[in-house]
Amino acid sequence: MPPSSNAAGVWTAIATPFAANGEIAWDHFSKHLAQQAAAGVTGVVVCGTTGESPTLSADEKIKLIQVARQELPKSIRVMAGTGGNDTAASVELSVKAAAAGADALLIVTPPYNKPTLSGLKLHFSRIAERAGLPVCLYHVPGRTAQTLTPEAIAELCQIKNVTMVKEASGDVALFSRALLKSGAVFLSGDDPTYLASLAVGGLGCISVASNIYPKEMVALTKAVAAGDLAKARRLHDTLLAVIDVLFCETNPGPLKAALAIKGFCSNTLRAPLAPVSPENYRRISETLKQTDARLHELKN
Repeated sequence: MPPSSNAAGVWTAIATPFAANGEIAWDHFSKHLAQQAAAGVTGVVVCGTTGESPTLSADEKIKLIQVARQELPKSIRVMAGTGGNDTAASVELSVKAAAAGADALLIVTPPYNKPTLSGLKLHFSRIAERAGLPVCLYHVPGRTAQTLTPEAIAELCQIKNVTMVKEASGDVALFSRALLKSGAVFLSGDDPTYLASLAVGGLGCISVASNIYPKEMVALTKAVAAGDLAKARRLHDTLLAVIDVLFCETNPGPLKAALAIKGFCSNTLRAPLAPVSPENYRRISETLKQTDARLHELKN
């Protein structure tokens, strides 16, 4: 299927804010959505790994999708993470997500049961057919323990409605080879190699760092599109310390700490995830201060 031009750009893998009692903090979620809209992102991804999807109930996921779609302008797309390792359950959730207003679906290669290519085709075909929405194939070997070949990714992109790939291996060579073979829209799912992915044909990212710095991630993307590689490099170099510190522990632990420091939500995660160590919290805080100062210098 031909690439969709409105998929290009920065998508924020948005965190799900929780109150101290573990319930979703809807006021903080709305505040976070407004920040993303003001920054001009292409879209947000709700109920992804960064949104702590494994500990969200189906009802919570549907409400998050509904709220995002209601509160964001139509120009900003909503992608819903509805994949899992049970095809029937993934189909059911995907159909409900479509009815709730999702514009696209993020479907991970099923973790733990690690299906063969034949099984993957069955999985993605059933979801794409029943939901009737554009599907973004999520390739993240670090979480699924399954690395697909460029040829396998290209085959899956031949399925009707599979129009995008979130490639999060961090392997730019694999990214490039799979992109060349598939012809789909490739989005980086690995912030450290985002700039490099644009150089080999990537059209955007699904980013963790854009939770904190959406304007800067959008500016980096636009700089590359305009041919201003020097500006893109300056932004990349400035953001790299934050990008790195956001993965000092398992995502989204460091992100929740950063959002708390920035006043967007409390530093609360659902078990089995836990807040970062006090040492890493201080490290994250200091990195944010240094990055803010460097960004201020870039503007002046």
